Amino acid sequence: MPNICILDFLSTNLRLCAIYAPESKSWKWDQLSEFISNKCVLIGDFNVDLTIDSTKAIPLLKWADNMFIAPYVPDSFTSKRSNRTIDYAFSRGFSLQIQTYKGHTTSDHHPIIAILPVKMNNNLIGKNTRWKVFSLFSEFTYSYWKKQWSLENIESTYNNYTLFLSLLLTRCTTTFPCGKYRSSIPSELRCFLSYIRSLSFRYLRTKNLELKKEIIHLKRIAKNELKRFFSTQLNNLVHIRNTSLPAANFFWSKSRNHIKSSTSSLKGLISSSGSIIKNSMQMSEIAADYYETFFMKHDIIKPHPYTDSPIPDFDNSAEQIPEISLNELMLIVNTRKKKKSLDAHGINSFMFNYLDVSHWSFLLDLYNRSFRSGILPSTWKESRMILLAKKDAICTPDLTRPISIIDSFSKIGECLFLSRFKSILSKRGLLPDTQSGFRNNFRLQIRILLFLEDIYGHLANSSPICTLFVDYKSAFDNIWHEGCVGKLRRLGIPIAYTNWIFNWINNRKSFIEINGYRSRWFSIGKGAPQGSVLTPSLFITFHCDMSSFLSNFTSHCFADDVAYIISGQIGLRYSDQCLDLEKRIKSLLDLLEVYSVLTDQPLNYEKTEAMFSSRAIGAPKIDIKFSGHSQNISWKSDFKYLGYIISSKLGWNKLIKNTETKVRKRISLIKSFKIFGCSSAPLRKALFQSYIIPIFTWIYPIFPLLTRNQQIKLSHFYYTSLRRTLFLLEWNNFLISFLLNESSLEDRCASYWNRFFISLADNIDGTLLYEKTNFALFRESWLNGDYPISCLRKNKRFIHHESVIQKVLNWLSLVPSNSSIPEIDFNDLEKLQLFPESFV
Repeated sequence: MPNICILDFLSTNLRLCAIYAPESKSWKWDQLSEFISNKCVLIGDFNVDLTIDSTKAIPLLKWADNMFIAPYVPDSFTSKRSNRTIDYAFSRGFSLQIQTYKGHTTSDHHPIIAILPVKMNNNLIGKNTRWKVFSLFSEFTYSYWKKQWSLENIESTYNNYTLFLSLLLTRCTTTFPCGKYRSSIPSELRCFLSYIRSLSFRYLRTKNLELKKEIIHLKRIAKNELKRFFSTQLNNLVHIRNTSLPAANFFWSKSRNHIKSSTSSLKGLISSSGSIIKNSMQMSEIAADYYETFFMKHDIIKPHPYTDSPIPDFDNSAEQIPEISLNELMLIVNTRKKKKSLDAHGINSFMFNYLDVSHWSFLLDLYNRSFRSGILPSTWKESRMILLAKKDAICTPDLTRPISIIDSFSKIGECLFLSRFKSILSKRGLLPDTQSGFRNNFRLQIRILLFLEDIYGHLANSSPICTLFVDYKSAFDNIWHEGCVGKLRRLGIPIAYTNWIFNWINNRKSFIEINGYRSRWFSIGKGAPQGSVLTPSLFITFHCDMSSFLSNFTSHCFADDVAYIISGQIGLRYSDQCLDLEKRIKSLLDLLEVYSVLTDQPLNYEKTEAMFSSRAIGAPKIDIKFSGHSQNISWKSDFKYLGYIISSKLGWNKLIKNTETKVRKRISLIKSFKIFGCSSAPLRKALFQSYIIPIFTWIYPIFPLLTRNQQIKLSHFYYTSLRRTLFLLEWNNFLISFLLNESSLEDRCASYWNRFFISLADNIDGTLLYEKTNFALFRESWLNGDYPISCLRKNKRFIHHESVIQKVLNWLSLVPSNSSIPEIDFNDLEKLQLFPESFV
């Protein structure tokens, strides 16, 4: 076949197919079916954009679904001429990472880089820790450390203590080379296999043909017995997967590692010269050079209102941090998730499961002393930093995310302080209702619904709308230490709290580790560690006044994701509204720059984007930009905000296609997933419920807002995905629902919303959503003339508006109350089998 090259890598059983599929190709997609293997990758120029070219994409995706291969598409376009994404990959058997290479190229296409997770034949090293020995030794040494523990000389005492625990952990751990994995089988079956092996050796000596026939017969029996044994083991594992047994952890770790990648691993760094560096030692030093410069303290022009203005006298200024009781400390220790990742001193929190309880008594004294005096051991400020790729696995250092693994005992202290800090924030009422990130009773889904409600309301007034999505550059890593603490003091946070925060955040240092290679130590002059439970709450408190600073504009915040909604003045002509909208946008941009300079929180000009929405056809040409940046802000037809792809016309086609792509990837991986070398229908159904249904669950909040055709299409795709997962493509939706007791997607969504309405009454942001609904009802009454308002007259361009809650209630009223699972009498099935003609 022309323009197709196939390579087989025998050592890894991988097949790589490079494809160029022009419009004039002489072959069809079905002709590639014979080349698809269990582990294969098809990569190249398919000349079809899966999002835009819907007519061409349907046969390609249909063929891919039949072959259980999933598409992997880069985030940015690959064709320079048409700005379409036509270069991508299909994979079967494993997940891969794909990205567009942004370097110089003479081609009319951007090259793509695909990273395949192929296991190398390296000698792996296993570890075994004798935790009982560790626990007994920690209990035995308690009296010694009780005598040595001195709060007066806490620096050396704590350093010696952590060094002791690290060395003890190392002493109790043995390493060994991992051989080839071999499943454990029953002794009688193992003896039977040994007997067949001995007969095989005898045949090699005697060349007896009768013996050969007997060996073949016995091997067939052994193969069936092994298959039956592993199938039984698999069924038992699926049955106990949701229990607390150790085998359940084995099931979830195996499936999670194969199907769902939790983080983006860094495979290489692009240097300033454009070359790709994969050597771990060089990567760690390059990253250290970058982050040492990045974390340097900024020069702030003084005097500054956050640090030099008079501090008001609050009634709680002298309030002390409450002391910790031993019961509270042990509750935090026992409820915290224990991880095995080592900190900078070789200690992990998993060790707390086996550290003798008596040791926490003198650690309790350390925490209470720290809260009283605001002094922390310097070791608590040392962290081990690992890098995650934000998007692409091969990138420049500025496109990585530094995650700090802080001191294990410091984490416990931060949890204890955070509970007290949140209590102060609640008493002072500092956090605004527009902020939904890292707060109890504030849900991401309700923030999306509030965001949509505002846009729907402005569109009902026929106002042109600009939605500005503001991005702050490395938000957590750019917190100004002195300004943050000074601002907290002027917001009414007691001095004892601000002193502790300043000593915790100041004078930190770290090193970067990549694949076991450590860089040099470097100082951190700004930012808070990403990896600490305290950092998010500190960030949203530092910016709690942002919505009041920009009070003329509607804002929606989730942590550092900020969206501003600006609309033109109602009651004017459309052209005048657009001019008024342009003035308001420029005013917002000026205020944003002032706030950015005031808080020393730099804006990411390149990633700040805008979206125009209007009931009118077309959009005016409005050039907007920050005064401190020469490049205009780009207008987008759609934007991904908080995980939802929102278009300018509030359509959901792109979100549905994105959901279908994710589901296809998971189904392809579920088909290739095996435990003990085999798979089964219960295993695939368990994986479907664990890794595919959550993707559909993400759409539940906006499902009632979809058009009826979109709802039907998505419901049908749900059943199709279930059929493909269970290899029941010949069954229809009715049969699937009846025999497998599976509810439809519509029923699942209705059940979700019935529970969601109950939880809305207990949440603060649920109250905000009900307030929006009441406002929409009053607006309708005003339009109908029931409640006239002075100085406000109706306009014929004002249209009927249903709030989000009303739309959901209207949709729920149309959903049948009875279940979508058909109820059929089994006697009728017997009659159907015996007398099929009577059911015609």
